[in-house]
Amino acid sequence: MSLASHLGIKPNTISAWKKRNSINYELIFAKCANIRKDWLLTGEGEMYIEEKKESLKPEKAPEEDRLTAIEKQIKELQKALQPAPEPLEQVQIPLYQHAVSAGPACIVSEEIEEYLSVPKKIARHPRETFAVKASGDSMKGEDIREGDIIICDSKTAVKTGNIVIASIDGAQTLKKIVIDQGAVTLKPANHKHDPIPITDESDLTILGVVIALFRLYEL
Repeated sequence: MSLASHLGIKPNTISAWKKRNSINYELIFAKCANIRKDWLLTGEGEMYIEEKKESLKPEKAPEEDRLTAIEKQIKELQKALQPAPEPLEQVQIPLYQHAVSAGPACIVSEEIEEYLSVPKKIARHPRETFAVKASGDSMKGEDIREGDIIICDSKTAVKTGNIVIASIDGAQTLKKIVIDQGAVTLKPANHKHDPIPITDESDLTILGVVIALFRLYEL
């Protein structure tokens, strides 16, 4: 390829370049791809052509990344097409009218205020499950507050550490039961209240073990 064709100029221009003492013809051959035509003709201005930087193109995602994106879309579509979960099976349990004391034991009426619907997963023994409102502050350390609805199961076996509704000599109270070497104590979760030791003379009946708690917030 001739110099003229390599530079994209007319052949007779080469003669004009050779006559210019300031131009090194060998240098032109060596650097012709980067020398400006105007400089070759006049010797003025910048000698070298500024190289154009190729625009950076974003790299294509690897094949496995594209497959991962497709799998994600498929999973999202499958999730969207899944039928809505069936509602939980509900059972009815009685809510007794009078609150049980989370303080000193007191006599509680057996009158039913209403029936509550609760999931069967909570009330596993529906016929032995009941609800009662809490009164007092002796169990605030267990986050049981005034007005909370306590769900109890009378069929669940009692273990030390359970929160229970206990009947002592005919009066009911909400406490934690602690069994230590045969000695039974009903303990509050508030230092302002005293534990209730159970003696041989005490008439103790565990009415139910607390299995859940419902709380209504004021809007």
